[in-house]
Amino acid sequence: MKTFLAKLLSLAVALPFASAVPAAELGEPAAPLEISEWIKGEPVDLAAVKGKKVVVVEFWATWCGPCRVSIPHLTEMQKKYAKRDVIMIGVSDETSAKVKPFVDSMGDKMDYTVALDKDNKTSAGYMEKYGINGIPHAFVVDKEGRIAWHGHPMSGLERVLDQMAANTFDLAVEKKRDGAQRKIQEYFEMAMKGEDDAKLDKLAVQIAALDKELGGIDPEQKLDLADLRKSARFQSLMRDYQRALVTGKSETELLVLEKKAAPLAPKDFKFAEFKAQFQLQRLFQEYYRAVTGKGDESKVEELARKLEATPSDDAETLNEIAWTLLTDEKIKTRNLKLAMKMAKAAFDASEGKDANIIDTYARALFDTGKVAEAVKQQKRAIELNEDADRKSEFEATLKRYEKAVTK
Repeated sequence: MKTFLAKLLSLAVALPFASAVPAAELGEPAAPLEISEWIKGEPVDLAAVKGKKVVVVEFWATWCGPCRVSIPHLTEMQKKYAKRDVIMIGVSDETSAKVKPFVDSMGDKMDYTVALDKDNKTSAGYMEKYGINGIPHAFVVDKEGRIAWHGHPMSGLERVLDQMAANTFDLAVEKKRDGAQRKIQEYFEMAMKGEDDAKLDKLAVQIAALDKELGGIDPEQKLDLADLRKSARFQSLMRDYQRALVTGKSETELLVLEKKAAPLAPKDFKFAEFKAQFQLQRLFQEYYRAVTGKGDESKVEELARKLEATPSDDAETLNEIAWTLLTDEKIKTRNLKLAMKMAKAAFDASEGKDANIIDTYARALFDTGKVAEAVKQQKRAIELNEDADRKSEFEATLKRYEKAVTK
């Protein structure tokens, strides 16, 4: 989901359930890589390469849109730093049956080591230990075997690897930068909780001083604490708004909350649109929990009917739901009728002009037995595709569909 609305929705839904788990600090020894299968490239033993190699451990999944975007970047990084003793490893918690065909279809677009996590033990030693919930996320293990940096693979990774290659990387500075980022998180959480401006201003002075000292806490993004405070307070109000929706508050009560939040809302934000998409997202989350065995399985059919009857014109949200219904391996019983409805709704909402959405629609057609139409739509997706890095993936999918036609 790439729209601001979807991002906000995703964040706001998660916030009430977030736990304050103390995160590990930079400089701590990296956990060993516990791998069930090496899909591509040679196995890597961190103990064996200590003192010789820098290792980037990146967590990803085939279903993750942002992960797909970062794959070509990681390939570029591997090529750039291969002669500088850097190894890139992409770790997924999915099955070999899911990951291997994906990696094969990517070919040289995904030209670095790929591995499967063993019982989520690697994830526990990195993602959980550092309090990270979202992917893609990368960790840099330096030649001393320490976690020297972690973050989004397309934001900061190249800077760190450049510094390591030039022997200018300073772990002490990076630890200070990491600590400053935690202060920013503290600032955000205080604003979320409604702390008074005096306390926020005091912390803001400390953060601003660190930003100046470090030449940017995030060298790739300008610090704007006033905007962050505004955003935090808006999201706090939106959390209250969501609770009001969940508990069935009246339109009058919802309007009161809307008036409070409106002055803080981003430009072009529409409460009616947010309300509709939040309800769709919440309904799908309940359905997803049920079909993956984590919720009330007796409600699956009822929830499916509700999803089918829920109107939405948010093409990206509908597409994400459709793709999950079609491909998520955790789903015990796949409802292809519902997946097709969501995929077709996304297709219609985008007026059949979005290559990624057409790719999902073609998958829904194929899985429901409409193979000839799937071939037609997949060809259309390739025609409209503007991302060269995904072209090979689309073409591999087309070949699979065409092979099914000839049988």
